[in-house]
Amino acid sequence: MNLHKNKSITKVIILSISGFFILVCQDSTAKYLGTLMPLNQVIWGRFFFHFVIILILFAILKPKLNLKSNFKINIIRSILMVFATFFFIHSLQKFDLVDIYVVFFSAPLIVSILTALFLKDILSSKGIILMLLSFGCIIYSMSPSMKVLSLDLIFPLVPPVCWALYQFFTKFISGNNDPLVALFYAAVVGAIVFSIYVMLDWTPIENNSLWVWLIFLGVLGFTSHLLIIFAIQLSNLSFVTNFQYSQLIWSTLINFYIFGVPFDFNKTFGVVGIIVFGVLFVQAESRKKKISS
Repeated sequence: MNLHKNKSITKVIILSISGFFILVCQDSTAKYLGTLMPLNQVIWGRFFFHFVIILILFAILKPKLNLKSNFKINIIRSILMVFATFFFIHSLQKFDLVDIYVVFFSAPLIVSILTALFLKDILSSKGIILMLLSFGCIIYSMSPSMKVLSLDLIFPLVPPVCWALYQFFTKFISGNNDPLVALFYAAVVGAIVFSIYVMLDWTPIENNSLWVWLIFLGVLGFTSHLLIIFAIQLSNLSFVTNFQYSQLIWSTLINFYIFGVPFDFNKTFGVVGIIVFGVLFVQAESRKKKISS
């Protein structure tokens, strides 16, 4: 029994870490492609080919999904994800990869504030302390360029707000909402919105290798989310959420080895703090919910 349980936990850990690693690879690919072609077409490729893959998968597997369930909430969440992706990929061209992830991890803190204000789900005293420590590490880790007020700061600040709202609206989902439904709607809404958007100012892609890169980007986006969904189905969201902080490790390594950005001791120290306090925060709030239920 314990052996089976340990195997299940190991599988969840591998799926979670792999999913979040591929997610960082997706963002790194988008950052690279942004230097070769218009960014809006990069974002279009990410959603369009994600959508194509889902259509092929659904045609083969024919999963029984209730797409009408929680329709409005799923559309709202998909729109928020589209906005988050748009601003996230644009911010990758303006700031360092690690900086974007550092700011992005303010999302759990924003979710906690929203749930406290609107759902009266007050944080525990331990949760508040860990939240403040995590926020302090975020500020500490940010590069000097991100501490200067400018319009460019809008780009990295919008994604965590959108993602926090995405998670907040998740709390209003009723009944059994298959994660594949969320994956489907995100792909559909993103593909439709950006297909219309890029048609207004389309730049011909004459280099065939760029098409291959765009397809690869869609594959990365689909695969990362699918692995994370499988991990959540085998375990629970709270457990899998712990591993999202591994993105800070992967982005730091990719920043160094792929983009040639040297290690910054202060930033690395702050990133370690975000990971430690972030994981402790998730565990503290998860434990609080178990006690209250």
